[in-house]
Amino acid sequence: MTTSIGRTQSLDSAEVELTDRLKSILSDPVLNEAMVGVHVRSITDNKTLFSRNETRLFNPASNVKLVTTAAALWFLGPNYRFKTTVYRDKAFKAGIVDGNLYIKGHGDPTLTNESIFGLVNEIALRGIKKVEGDLIVDDSFFDNVYEGPGWEQEESDQSYAPPVSGLATNYSTFRVLVMPGPHIGSSAEVSVFPPVPSIKVATTAKTRGRRTAARLWMGTSWEKDGSIGVTVRGRLPVNHYGGASYYKRVQHPTKYAGEVLAEFLRLRGIEVSGKVRLGVVQPENVVPIVTHYSKSLTTVVNTLNKYSNNFIAEQILKTMGAEIIGAPGTWEKGCEVIGRYLSEIGIEKDSFVLGNGSGLNDINRLTPIQVTKVLEAMYKHFELRAEFVSSLAVAGVSGTITRRFSEGAAQSRLRAKTGSLTGVSALSGYVITKDNRVLVFSVMMNDYDGRARRMWNVQDDIGNALADYENSHIAAKP
Repeated sequence: MTTSIGRTQSLDSAEVELTDRLKSILSDPVLNEAMVGVHVRSITDNKTLFSRNETRLFNPASNVKLVTTAAALWFLGPNYRFKTTVYRDKAFKAGIVDGNLYIKGHGDPTLTNESIFGLVNEIALRGIKKVEGDLIVDDSFFDNVYEGPGWEQEESDQSYAPPVSGLATNYSTFRVLVMPGPHIGSSAEVSVFPPVPSIKVATTAKTRGRRTAARLWMGTSWEKDGSIGVTVRGRLPVNHYGGASYYKRVQHPTKYAGEVLAEFLRLRGIEVSGKVRLGVVQPENVVPIVTHYSKSLTTVVNTLNKYSNNFIAEQILKTMGAEIIGAPGTWEKGCEVIGRYLSEIGIEKDSFVLGNGSGLNDINRLTPIQVTKVLEAMYKHFELRAEFVSSLAVAGVSGTITRRFSEGAAQSRLRAKTGSLTGVSALSGYVITKDNRVLVFSVMMNDYDGRARRMWNVQDDIGNALADYENSHIAAKP
């Protein structure tokens, strides 16, 4: 007959086995120079299974997005939708606006060419054919600081560090497509869509023979007026039918959004006589025409966490500041809202450092146990559990860990958020064990040398060990 004492001993034995396996994994020589923090907790059993440096502050990289999205769902709600509204001056006759057309953003991170064109089509359906005045873009829902804390460490035109605005489109990036010319020796054809005045292209790239390897270099230069010069050099074989595509960040997100809108108005046959300029809508003086609403916050967060989109994270951060504290949204207000959330789930105010919502560069500090508290709080919040958990990448299946955990117990049974910077790697999320216990975990690695993939391998081994954990011994009946 098995007694309750025997059951406790079995449980302890399983935990000891897991602890020994995790210690063995963490003894890997690749971690000799790294600072590593780990915290694993069973939500099912309400107990901690493993800890190492769990209360030490780490640079969490993009694991900060877990906190940002948790706070957003908590305060804004999963059904929150971002809006963008178009107004016109009151004087209107025979399809002509005798005045200006206005577009006011409210932080929508998902405005793209497709949604802008849909908005333009709605404008046309309201009977507007011509605007005698200007196209005025209003980004006053946020402050006019486009680059957040941590951006100063990122001297780059890369699309992963785009500027933030109350009115932005295409994730504050633009696409450059390079195609071979019509014949060998001709210049390569370089295009930006939509073509906007502030992006100017110059190319010396040439079209070469079919067996020539494609070698292109693209650089950008920023001018004081907000325009961007794009220079393309190199070569492209004449049979390179798909071309080469590049994404770069814009310099002035609001101006770019206005130029995109102006171009689509033109394509739709709506003439704007004036220019694109920044301004603030005075509601009492204008007539609202149409409002575009984004998909739900649940859908937006799903994209953010699965693919670690920095732009979406920062747009959400500032939106929280504007909605909860008051417009204009700022990084400081957004971080204050996150602080309120962390306080509500039992994390002390001065025990963490937050500067932005994406985790970009060396600005934020969290502990592994703080991250697992966020994960546990969201799992236990019935109204938000499904939305939050499903937003995470699935091991071996989707998001940033599609090509990880291809073999092992964690495949399809682990959902997590990655984090990567130079010398920083993190993985935090949920695991379902063999006996269907729900575990939360956070692994943070700072100050390592070498390739990130070596850190990923260690994290994957930890994830597989947790998924392998089994402790289903049940006391026999007398």
